Amino acid sequence: MGFYQRWRQLRFPGLQTCGLHTAAVPTPPHWLAERFGLFEELWTAQAKRLASMAQKEHRTIKISLPGGQKVEAVAWNTTPYQLAQQISSTLADTAVAAQVNGELYDLERPLETDSDLRFLTFNSAEGKAVFWHSSTHVLGAAAEQLLGAVLCRGPSTECGFYHDFFLGKERTVRGSELPALERICQELAAAAQPFRRCGMLVDLCRGPHLRHTGQIGGLKLLTNSSSLWRSSGASETLQRVSGISFPTAKELRAWEEWKEEAELRDHRRIGKAQELFFFHELSPGSCFFLPRGTRVYNALVAFIRAEYTRRGFSEVKSPTLFSTKLWELSGHWEHYQEDMFALQPPGSDGPTSSPSDHSTSHPTDTLALKPMNCPAHCLMFAHRPRSWRELPLRLADFGALHRAEASGSLGGLTRLRCFQQDDAHIFCAPDQLEAEIRGCLDFLRSVYAVLGFSFRLALSTRPSGFLGEPCLWDQAEQVLQRALEEFGEPWDLSPGDGAFYGPKIDVHLHDALSRPHQCGTIQLDFQLPLRFDLQYKGQAGVLERPVLIHRAVLGSVERMLGVLAESCGGKWPLWLSPFQVVVIPVQTEQEEYAREVQQRLQAAGLVCDLDADSGLTLSRRVRRAQLSHYNFQFVVGQREQSKRKVNVRTRDNRRLGERDLTEAVQRLLELQNTRVPDAEEVF
Repeated sequence: MGFYQRWRQLRFPGLQTCGLHTAAVPTPPHWLAERFGLFEELWTAQAKRLASMAQKEHRTIKISLPGGQKVEAVAWNTTPYQLAQQISSTLADTAVAAQVNGELYDLERPLETDSDLRFLTFNSAEGKAVFWHSSTHVLGAAAEQLLGAVLCRGPSTECGFYHDFFLGKERTVRGSELPALERICQELAAAAQPFRRCGMLVDLCRGPHLRHTGQIGGLKLLTNSSSLWRSSGASETLQRVSGISFPTAKELRAWEEWKEEAELRDHRRIGKAQELFFFHELSPGSCFFLPRGTRVYNALVAFIRAEYTRRGFSEVKSPTLFSTKLWELSGHWEHYQEDMFALQPPGSDGPTSSPSDHSTSHPTDTLALKPMNCPAHCLMFAHRPRSWRELPLRLADFGALHRAEASGSLGGLTRLRCFQQDDAHIFCAPDQLEAEIRGCLDFLRSVYAVLGFSFRLALSTRPSGFLGEPCLWDQAEQVLQRALEEFGEPWDLSPGDGAFYGPKIDVHLHDALSRPHQCGTIQLDFQLPLRFDLQYKGQAGVLERPVLIHRAVLGSVERMLGVLAESCGGKWPLWLSPFQVVVIPVQTEQEEYAREVQQRLQAAGLVCDLDADSGLTLSRRVRRAQLSHYNFQFVVGQREQSKRKVNVRTRDNRRLGERDLTEAVQRLLELQNTRVPDAEEVF
């Protein structure tokens, strides 16, 4: 089919009648014709080169498959897809890419030498990345066709994909245009076009990609927004469209149902409905916790404090404001300056050097709000001579932290400019290191078990731009790897994802909707003890250098509160709940006794409300309490009043019957103190 015929076929008749401003023209623009022609020339040349290599390098190669199976193939001829077909038709249909000797391959790229081969499906993280990256090209082709877009960046993400493109200084993508754009994407997918060229789109991309667009069985566009193209000149405003795709329409429908459930569980919605917290434009990036939200917040902190006592941590308080000299000493000013809030005190003389010199320039008396606690804890360790008898020294700090997050990245409790962490630092001798790492991992497991989260660990190794000697990094990474292997939980390797000062163990927990969240972390640091010249007197009487462990279990307390709200859907476990008990008198004659019951519960440290609204029937008030997710309703009528008892019901409408008031209060305290997840079931 010729170029012009292809162009006409892909113009999708009928779009002009829906009132959209499309880029369709009677003939293709000259640049598109040139681009298409050049691509065809290059593709033909590449096909000839591959055919020549297949002829010259014709030989048998050995391919090792997972599970120890070995098969033969022909160099520069056999493709992973052909091998998948030999194994099973199901594998051939579901595979999206291959991993050959650790490198990602298109399924139709010929194998070149003896190889270890692994097939990737949509079920794997790597497979999803290939699938969604391929879907981005479909979106780009549709945007170019419908909108005349100049395509920019289009990556996959953890939960789908997006494409940035330029439409001109005044043009934006309207929400009303997304359905037409989505329809073109679906038609391109249904056409099962090979990804060497998606429609009329030619995009110089190294891949890998799906075999053809027909592997995309379900695709949905989700949002449109603006983004910035950063260049040497002024920033240009781009349009961003995001989407999601799946191998089948059935999987897309399942995702839409899951998405609806997730939206119902959105912590911002729950926070508003339950009056837990709110946000205000006069304090962007910060949260206002109301009494009920503060109750949940304090219960989380109290839980960690109890664990600190049990595990030998000492809580400290450190300043919020420090001279930038501290951050230069720690290395944070060089690596983290853009994420810090800096200010000059009254009467300062202003900058002493050019503002363009970001690496070291600042007024001599510039101060900065702390974004983390570790340098302050190093000052605490160093403020007097230390002995080996004091180690390990475990310092914990709930101090407020401030980070200069971009306004576009702020989102409810998940990313804030002001927050608190269950932040702790362990100063220990080198021979204590592995035991302390094991203790940190046990701390994580114990807390997440109570919170009801499963989790997966990842060892993040040294990044580019790391501080320190490679040999120290190798030593630190080996220590963490041994601790992970002894811990017995599954873990992954994340090369290059470590902090600039040391390798770390990242903790990805999974909530009730199986969504991953990175909250806890364990980081090993040989650099700060060097930078702060931390020393202690060893058993032999000579000065030695401690090792530093950074660790957090909840991470940001605010973020963890948001994750918990969504995971439980607002039905808080008793020990965290801001709605533990509501007392409901049957008639006004029992209101005085109901208030006495409320006071008894409050005096015991339990959260208790009273619903004596005489304008509603008893059944309506009970139902209101259940819809508000009160863990328990204590109904009191004439019978209960005369016997000093309460009639207990749960939020799931289980009727537990009459209980002695004193016994009921004692049982609630037991359930709260043991932090059981199902108090309503075991009351």
